[in-house]
Amino acid sequence: MISGLVEACLGGLVALAAGAAEATDLDSLLELLAREPPQAIPFVEIHHSPLLEHDLVVSGILEYPAKGRLSRVVEEPYRERTDIDGSDVRIQREGRPERRFSLRRSAELGGLLSAFTALLGGDRATLEASFEPTVVFRPGGWQLDLVPKHGGRQDRVDRIRVQGIGNEPYCIDVLMRDGGAASRIRLGAAAQDPQAGGCNGAAGEE
Repeated sequence: MISGLVEACLGGLVALAAGAAEATDLDSLLELLAREPPQAIPFVEIHHSPLLEHDLVVSGILEYPAKGRLSRVVEEPYRERTDIDGSDVRIQREGRPERRFSLRRSAELGGLLSAFTALLGGDRATLEASFEPTVVFRPGGWQLDLVPKHGGRQDRVDRIRVQGIGNEPYCIDVLMRDGGAASRIRLGAAAQDPQAGGCNGAAGEE
């Protein structure tokens, strides 16, 4: 559940970019990543866990229809839609009853959503209220690590790692504290062609 909702949030910060802008520090990177709705982009998510015999791979569309609203629409290998509107979450999946709940039940997810909203708005102060951000620039790309602040033993997320080129994030890794589970989401061109670039290593690798 956590990884799916995290990715639904992160999907909102992606858009079909124009131009070849380059960032040189965290502030300029956040400025490039800021997006105005509506936005939509294809994704492929790979979830790895020692409890699974094979990696779970799902694909679909990530949507950012309006400020404060995010959606994750899974099309393969099953059909499911997760809509987040403020603190309200609705999950619809074929063959199953609709589920609704509030993010207020989870301080961890609420903090993540707050931080991702800050990414969408290019708001460093709000981002740093929930995360410790670290950005590294390499030839041909960049890597942004977001480590949750004030984490307790109940918090499962160790860090969110976003990799990209210019003003386009291509790859997002959700790394868990126990080291046993990890999710990778490929975005846009990287979703359609794993060799398109923007993703280094495998999900869960440091």
